[in-house]
Amino acid sequence: MLKKMEKQKKLSKFTTILNNSKQRKKTIIRSIVLIIFLLGVNTFAWFTYVSNVDVSINGSVISWEINFLDENGATNNVDVEITDMKPGMLKFEKDIEIINRSDIGAEINYEIKSVKFLGKEILQGQTTENIVNSLKNDYPFIFNIEVDNPQMEIDSKSTFKATMDWNYEEDRYYKLNSLYEYDPSIYYYSLTQNTYQIDNTVTQENFVFKVENGLYIEKDDADTFFGEACGAYEKDTNSPCLTVSLHLSVTQAN
Repeated sequence: MLKKMEKQKKLSKFTTILNNSKQRKKTIIRSIVLIIFLLGVNTFAWFTYVSNVDVSINGSVISWEINFLDENGATNNVDVEITDMKPGMLKFEKDIEIINRSDIGAEINYEIKSVKFLGKEILQGQTTENIVNSLKNDYPFIFNIEVDNPQMEIDSKSTFKATMDWNYEEDRYYKLNSLYEYDPSIYYYSLTQNTYQIDNTVTQENFVFKVENGLYIEKDDADTFFGEACGAYEKDTNSPCLTVSLHLSVTQAN
């Protein structure tokens, strides 16, 4: 009887050990599966991270610093205001110094946003090139823009310059525009086959029509008209006779 009980006890202990062994085996298998899963997830995440970092590493970061300096400090929106406009006036000049402190070459550009003459917006809707051309050629004064170094190297400087001259005693003719008013005391001219001929048919009544179809006056008369008009306008309004608003911009050179 005693031997039988010992035998049953040993059998029960073996069964318990066997069950525990199976349980540990299942636990080990589950652990291995979980570890493999976690390794797979972490490996995917690591490759994703490396890929993103690689993009950042391969991308180039360029220092981009352009300074615009005039007598009032840093600016790239410029109002060129000209007062005391008259024939024989001292040459007007406004300079903007542009400094390239970047790691790459730069190209200077500018755009004329508006032109006010005698308080009126003129040359609206035209390109900057056409506006500059008109202000150089269509009036007795000459407004001009120059950039001495439009293609800037690294650590270089350039000067944006707006100037105006109003010389007199020149033998020229100017085509009238809507700014002019009829004056019966001066001669008007038409242009026929490259020859200016006096037009004695101009009157107050047909003046606008004649101007729209091409009418000219001599340089001296244009000087007088605009010189007196600018003087009167500045006196009455305390505002500049001519204001040109520009925007300067600099782009990375190709």
